[in-house]
Amino acid sequence: MSREAHAREGAQAAIPEDRILDVAVVMPRGSTMSGVLGATLGVAVGGSNPTAWGVAGGLLAQQANSARRGSHPSLVLAVSERRLYVLGRRWTGLVGGWKSLTLVSFINRDDLRIERRRRGTVTIVSLIDTTTRTALEVEAQHIGGLGLRRLLAELGVDGR
Repeated sequence: MSREAHAREGAQAAIPEDRILDVAVVMPRGSTMSGVLGATLGVAVGGSNPTAWGVAGGLLAQQANSARRGSHPSLVLAVSERRLYVLGRRWTGLVGGWKSLTLVSFINRDDLRIERRRRGTVTIVSLIDTTTRTALEVEAQHIGGLGLRRLLAELGVDGR
């Protein structure tokens, strides 16, 4: 089964009352930069294997960034015919962690406005609830991300 199929299955299990059409994996805003800084620090202070220390430093920095903001380290956006759901994941990687998704929030599609902009190697997406004017900002990497373009297309937004 593909990563996307696992993600969709996990989202459907977390929201059994609604049919999930598509999913995308994103990160809370700021995760990529904290990961880069952590990886740099890991390589700089690492021992005999700087690559391993760089990876470990990057992952630890992303976890610390999420904990500092009170957020999940990774988020799954799941779209149905009537809502966009935000589900929290405990893991930052693209594999695993699909069985324990937690519902964070949802926005009715009729009340959803989406703004996008690029910053370096990431796309920053603002999901705005027009009834409350509350915005959630997430980021997705241009390479290696899972399904953001297709999810935005499902929502009627050009994914480029």
